[in-house]
Amino acid sequence: MSTTARRRRGGGHGGEHENSERWLLTYADMITLLLALFVVLFAMSSINVKKFLEFKLGLTETFNPSAVVLPGGNGLLSAPAIAGQAGTASQVGTGGGSAKVNTAQLQQVAAAISAALAKQKLSVDAAVNLGPAAVTVQILADRVFFRTDSASLGRTGDRVVDTIAGVLQTQPNLIEVQGYTDNVPITGGPFASNWELSAARAANVANRLNAVDGIPATRLTATGYSDTHPAAPNNSPANQAKNRRIDVVILGLKVA
Repeated sequence: MSTTARRRRGGGHGGEHENSERWLLTYADMITLLLALFVVLFAMSSINVKKFLEFKLGLTETFNPSAVVLPGGNGLLSAPAIAGQAGTASQVGTGGGSAKVNTAQLQQVAAAISAALAKQKLSVDAAVNLGPAAVTVQILADRVFFRTDSASLGRTGDRVVDTIAGVLQTQPNLIEVQGYTDNVPITGGPFASNWELSAARAANVANRLNAVDGIPATRLTATGYSDTHPAAPNNSPANQAKNRRIDVVILGLKVA
């Protein structure tokens, strides 16, 4: 064998040896990453609360200078947007907790709606209930909608909604329109489920309050609850009729 051939073979062997050891680079990188992971896990297992809060505050000031870290809180509260709304809110919902509401104003609203419905001889179609944080006007769906499986208001339904709106037009309260159904599954018609039917009915009532009666959309919300909150057990046709309803909830004003 010539000297040149031996050199070529020797050079090839050296190249193969060099390539076969490149896996050490990947292995070393993996070991480094694992070491970093264990360091992070160890650091998390023994948190210095003071240093952690300082770290969170530093991140907050860096990425969101307009945010405020609440003492003892778990997150961020944006000062110009959310914090401003939280401090100036004048309404409370039905679950307002310990917030006090203007009960005298709620009593006036309830009395005015009851009187207006009675004047129009619609008291049998809607019931007014005064609660600690809201007035609820319960409207039986079978009396005000065009058909059992319809979300379109009938003539009586238009009159009931417009009568309620006549009182609410001069009041600043927020209004929640809530749709409910019984537990009988829908097997035909334009809606695939009770969820869709209840939501469509609530939306149509809210739309009439806004488009026809002039109540600002910013005061209105519409929600469909299907059969999840029955007013009575669904064990008889009479009780099921009670559960097919629309609740117009007038939220109380927060006492300053």
